[in-house]
Amino acid sequence: MSKKKSIAVFAIAGIFIVLMAVFGVISFESGLYDYTGYVKTIKLGLDLAGGVSAEFTVVADGDENFDARVTGTRDSLESLLVSKGYSEAQVTYQNGRMRVEVPDVDDPDRVFDLIGRPASLEFRSAADYASGNLLIEGKKHLDSAAVTTDENGGYAVGLKFNKEGTEVFAQVTTEYLNQAIFIFVNGENISGTNGINVQSAIVNGNAIITGDYDYQAANDLATKLEAGTFGVTLEIIESNLISATLGAEAIKTSLIAGAVGVLLVFIFMVLVYRMLGVLADIALSIYILIILWFFAVFPWVQLTLPGIAGILLGIGMAVDANVVIFERIKDEYKNTAKAIPSAIKSGFRRAAAAIIDGNVTTIIGAVVLWLVGTASIQGFGITLFISILVSMFTALLITRLLINCTLPFNSESEKLYGLKKAEVVTDEE
Repeated sequence: MSKKKSIAVFAIAGIFIVLMAVFGVISFESGLYDYTGYVKTIKLGLDLAGGVSAEFTVVADGDENFDARVTGTRDSLESLLVSKGYSEAQVTYQNGRMRVEVPDVDDPDRVFDLIGRPASLEFRSAADYASGNLLIEGKKHLDSAAVTTDENGGYAVGLKFNKEGTEVFAQVTTEYLNQAIFIFVNGENISGTNGINVQSAIVNGNAIITGDYDYQAANDLATKLEAGTFGVTLEIIESNLISATLGAEAIKTSLIAGAVGVLLVFIFMVLVYRMLGVLADIALSIYILIILWFFAVFPWVQLTLPGIAGILLGIGMAVDANVVIFERIKDEYKNTAKAIPSAIKSGFRRAAAAIIDGNVTTIIGAVVLWLVGTASIQGFGITLFISILVSMFTALLITRLLINCTLPFNSESEKLYGLKKAEVVTDEE
């Protein structure tokens, strides 16, 4: 590589580091576009951002489709929360329990109102729950409920029935045409003393409940209806409000610990490996910026305290890869007649297999944690998985590129690269 190309590579690397660092933290507003630093957009988990959580027992009923209905309930509950604006909500199921976590919540009472109400939904023929005939059962017939508008532009609640529900609702609306039916959630009449008047037979599975609703009233009714569409019965065990104060303190201490650790690593690499260490530090800086950007843009990443541990472990793996490479280079130069460029090339080649083997086993472990772990363990698995992939990229490609760009300026100084030939011992007679 020529000196001009080397200078160009170093200039690009420097510009990349500066721009990524600046745009990671700054925010600005303009007439056309508002920008927020990508580091500030990283989604935080419940333990860092605070929020609410609830845990439910899933009541088993012996039905052969129980597992499929549990999966459907989990997806429905998560979709319900996301549709209400809680895009970071997570719902997990394990060992007969459903756990709901909603981080970074401004109105915890409203979330408790949502997640604390998974309920039975029934359409009956009378305002008296005990005497009214059961016409529609929510989790059996109703697919979803959402806010919509009526023909006059007013707010209404749209209902969508599944295949079986479409047939049953067609029969109900035909039989009760111009009569009232009543909606009960957990045995409570939510349709008023006059009920919902059936104005026409509905055979397509889509119905609209009209009334003098504002958006909030329509949204509340839709939420109550959709909470009754879950395929299994959920009994709440506990619900908690988690303060963000502890999370803010955890972030602060974690950042301090991480910064101190990275600084010590930078110093160690320079002291032990000289110019190779300097180049490794540049590659490590690029590594840190890349993983922060990935965590900001990947939708399934939600940073938790275990996730921060995954990042720090990834940094350690990145440093370890460079150490393995540099020790191989030192051995190649020390024990052979190779020049510095040849020793560097051979050292990278010999170290690659060991680095890949070690990292692949870690990646397998991260994937297993990601797929089968609980929410906090999944956070660790995801961040570790991304960190390991990026660390392999920076160690095997970026570090090597930077070293190759340095060689045109000085490829003979043992002191500069921290290398030394083995002493030749001769036998004296």
